[in-house]
Amino acid sequence: MHILNYYFTPFAVILILFAIFFSEPERKVTYASFAILAAAFVSNYWLGKNMYRFMRWSRHIRALTVWINLAVSAALFYLLSPYWAPMWLLFLTAPSASAMYMKKWQVFLTALGASAIMIALYYARSVAYGDGGGMGSQLWGMALTQAVFIVFFSLFTAAMAEMIVKVRDSQR
Repeated sequence: MHILNYYFTPFAVILILFAIFFSEPERKVTYASFAILAAAFVSNYWLGKNMYRFMRWSRHIRALTVWINLAVSAALFYLLSPYWAPMWLLFLTAPSASAMYMKKWQVFLTALGASAIMIALYYARSVAYGDGGGMGSQLWGMALTQAVFIVFFSLFTAAMAEMIVKVRDSQR
């Protein structure tokens, strides 16, 4: 579980730093983004550190961690996407992390959920802050392309994790 803190948290920090440095969002958006990220780091660290203490519930704790990180990605995306377009990449973290220990159908559902949340947030932002007409065809196309990429990348990660386990087991 520490893989989230080793790889995805630094990626999220870099993404947020770039969003703040290059686009200069409002101060409250900046503070809220870092507070959310810090809370996610602490919860991931604590859950990862105590995973073996609650061995009976480890599968549920892992699933909870994935959904917590998906919620964190959604919150950060909602806050910073108007300022920095690459924020959608955060939606790759939870499904990709789930690929390490979930079955492919679970990874698919997680990626589909992440994609649906991302599209819903695009739509909500376009209605709330756009001209009230919703998303135009170009935004729909972009959002759907990103959603498809999230699903395929997550399934690719699951296939790679499965292949690594098979290779490891074949060498025993």
